[in-house]
Amino acid sequence: MDRIDALLGTVSAPSFGAVLRGEPLSIARTPTVAFWLTSREVSFMTLKDVSSFTQFTVRAYFRMQASQDVRESTELDIWDAVVNIDSALRGDSDLAGNVQDMEIGTATTAYIEIGGIVYRTIEIPLTVEIMSEVTITP
Repeated sequence: MDRIDALLGTVSAPSFGAVLRGEPLSIARTPTVAFWLTSREVSFMTLKDVSSFTQFTVRAYFRMQASQDVRESTELDIWDAVVNIDSALRGDSDLAGNVQDMEIGTATTAYIEIGGIVYRTIEIPLTVEIMSEVTITP
């Protein structure tokens, strides 16, 4: 998770106010990007070890505003975030040697409410393949 955090921190357009681990219950400033573990599935086992596909959710939050001009600017920031998050993660697709493969899924957008505040979000599924993750001791 440290490497994902570091890579998301390199995104400069838009400049995220925070990179959070875990799904936030509140957002102090926007835009903010967060990521968290979504699932882990054993991909295969040998007599010696277990490998897995582990999925994370990467979500960026943009506070909605009444001004049409600001909303248009937010849409441009959302586009930049989708492209630049993808680019940052692909810039180290083995996460400093911690995974064998990475798949970045389809980015989707939505509106969500947190604490009575509406946010425009992008969500990107990130799946990593971790070979020999768990050693099996006979």
